[in-house]
Amino acid sequence: MKKHRLLAIISAAVLAFTAFGCKTDTETEYVDKKADETAPANVTNLAAQPKDSRVLLSWTDAEDEDVYGYEVTYSGTNPINRVVLPALDSKTMMAGEGAGGCYVSGLENGTEYTFTVKTVDTSGNKSEGETVKATPVAGEPMKIALTAAVPQENGYTGNKSNTKVTVTAKITTTSSVKKVVWKKDGSINAKTLLADEGAAEATVTEDNAVWTFDITAADQSANGTYTVAAIDESGREEAEQIKIYNFDFTGPKVKVTGAVYSSEDSTITISWTEPEDSDYDHVNITFTSNDGTVNSKPSEAVSVKKGTTEKKFSDIDSAKKYYTYTFVTYDELGNKGDEYKYMVSTLSNVPEGFVGVTGTTINGDETWTPSSEVFVSGRQITIPDLIVCDHEVTQAEYAKYCKYGSSSPSSSYGVGDNYPAYYVNWYDAVVYCNLRSIDEELTPAYKIGDETDPRKWRGIVGDAENVYCGPSSSNSTWNALTYDKTANGYRLPTEAEWEYIAREAGTSTTTYSGSDTIDDVAWYTSNSSSKTHEVKGKDANSLGIYDMSGNIWEWCYDWYSTINSSTADTGAASGSYRVERGGSWINNASYCSVSYRSSYGPYNRVSGLGFRVVRSSSK
Repeated sequence: MKKHRLLAIISAAVLAFTAFGCKTDTETEYVDKKADETAPANVTNLAAQPKDSRVLLSWTDAEDEDVYGYEVTYSGTNPINRVVLPALDSKTMMAGEGAGGCYVSGLENGTEYTFTVKTVDTSGNKSEGETVKATPVAGEPMKIALTAAVPQENGYTGNKSNTKVTVTAKITTTSSVKKVVWKKDGSINAKTLLADEGAAEATVTEDNAVWTFDITAADQSANGTYTVAAIDESGREEAEQIKIYNFDFTGPKVKVTGAVYSSEDSTITISWTEPEDSDYDHVNITFTSNDGTVNSKPSEAVSVKKGTTEKKFSDIDSAKKYYTYTFVTYDELGNKGDEYKYMVSTLSNVPEGFVGVTGTTINGDETWTPSSEVFVSGRQITIPDLIVCDHEVTQAEYAKYCKYGSSSPSSSYGVGDNYPAYYVNWYDAVVYCNLRSIDEELTPAYKIGDETDPRKWRGIVGDAENVYCGPSSSNSTWNALTYDKTANGYRLPTEAEWEYIAREAGTSTTTYSGSDTIDDVAWYTSNSSSKTHEVKGKDANSLGIYDMSGNIWEWCYDWYSTINSSTADTGAASGSYRVERGGSWINNASYCSVSYRSSYGPYNRVSGLGFRVVRSSSK
């Protein structure tokens, strides 16, 4: 009986083990790899060279393949200077793998020190160690002082370069200097570096005491640690290191903050923030216009110097659909930053906080839609001219007209006037759109029957004093709601409109709205710290619209359905779930792409779901 019971327990354990995707011994060959407990080899040729208040240790590295570094300890009375090497404790430090030696500084002249060097492998095993003694002495017979400077040419007075840096070695010794060599990441052991065939020779400039060499660079990999070694006629040797971080090949980046089109004087005024780079010099701006079919040739570049953050462009042709401005920034060295494009529609009467987006007719076989499940082959959709909110509806904007039907925003997920509204279901968003439209004397877009005032809709929750929200469960009457495509009031974008806006009016093939680099444009699981963030905290897309990828999911008007060539411009006529797009703070990067589709029941309220509003417009 006991035997059968034991077998049953074992069988259950095996089933549980395999249920979680694990393999048993019978399914795969199992190899028991014992942890590495073998001590690595010692360093060899350990030597100590006394200096003034310090000692130079040198050795030949251990030949083990898994060396992590070298633990250096000493038995003196003064603590090691922790600036030279990071200390493990008051008398211990680590030298990196491949170091071949190190300086121990902050020592007392005349005191004998015992130094022990142990090899440490990647499993934490240590060798027995090698020991050497040395006594620091005052008055080093040779001393090298290194400085680096950028050549001041053509009026340039900065400390960065994308051509060369000159290193000067001032050498103090009691004999004539014979030879000075240098190498990036060279050995700190002077004898080793002097014998290194890969080391370059410096040039003497005056009285045999000042030597120089130029470091030329093709990119920023030239930054790093350089070692200089010298030998004099008496055979004295010395080595010293200098860190070079003067090479800069990265151009600054500008960020457009807004654009205003004026039909009255035919101008477009664009404003931007300057790059934070201290050596930012100027920005060149060119533009093209588009008649709805093709772009014009780029204009001549207009150069705007540092200190000016606004430019007005005249003679804007209202017959054009939109203008695209291209910003290219430069620093004092001539490094060119990435291009920044910003589209400005010639739609009139676009209020602050909104962007005019020119519509078009899209066929699903267009080259910019290969990954789309909305713009599919054979489906033709006409996108109207739109006025699009450049941000997700904020908590302050939402609270003016609506309340929360369940949980309210909290510090756990982000709370504040400029944070996006969330815990908002599709019904709530529709209520907001119509109430705001009525308040601003616009034509409400949504109707239940013939009624556009949501305060009169059956099932509305709230009152004039406590504001409103929609139902908290599925409501067939509200599900039958329709929208007036000719109305100029606020509404949710259709799914096709949302993707068109996210794809920057069809001009972009980037994975996320505005970039292929998600961290530039989106708050998502890897950078959000598990909460929403204030709107407009990341870069906008080229239309000047923020957070189309990440932060919170955004409701669309459509019922969720599989799209085909015969699908109407708003998807299916009915369904169980409404479309949400864009991904959120809680999602992985793939959910934040411009092509990813998802859905929720229109009654659902969750911490990662809010909305953005648009309006239809005609020129």
